[in-house]
Amino acid sequence: MIGPGGVGKTTTAKYLAPRLGYDCIDLDDYFCERIENIRVFIANYGYREYVIANARCFHEIVQNCKRNTIISLSSGFLIIEEAAKVVEANREAVQRLGTTVLLTPSHDIQKAADIVAKRQSERGLGLNEHQERQKFLARMQVYERFAQHIEISSGDPADIADRIKRKMALQGTPP
Repeated sequence: MIGPGGVGKTTTAKYLAPRLGYDCIDLDDYFCERIENIRVFIANYGYREYVIANARCFHEIVQNCKRNTIISLSSGFLIIEEAAKVVEANREAVQRLGTTVLLTPSHDIQKAADIVAKRQSERGLGLNEHQERQKFLARMQVYERFAQHIEISSGDPADIADRIKRKMALQGTPP
């Protein structure tokens, strides 16, 4: 699962995984469990070190997978803001390893940006709605280039998971 923060990657993955008979891992949760809270890590070591450590976590997950697994990627995992070589390697790995599903709350990019910015600013993390909107718009341009499937993530997560499963089967996309 790829996409900016607040689009429903983690929630949808939790519904989709059992429908496909897969395991499910959220990269952000994995990072927090194995290393420390992401916000604390960034405050202590900086965003560049986070990007590097997060990529290491992703590769640990991939190496330790014993079955097919849906991985909900961090919102900035494919975005070059720091550590360009690391992010390029992330991009190559994601394209090589499986099927990418991009979630967005609306086909209308402006409406989607408004929805996600509001969600993000309401999470209680001190995020600014205007900045989150700009971040969403910039990141979506990147994520669209890596998406094999794009799905609207508004509505019941179970229904969203069912739609993704059907689309993948119809298009013959290997999960």
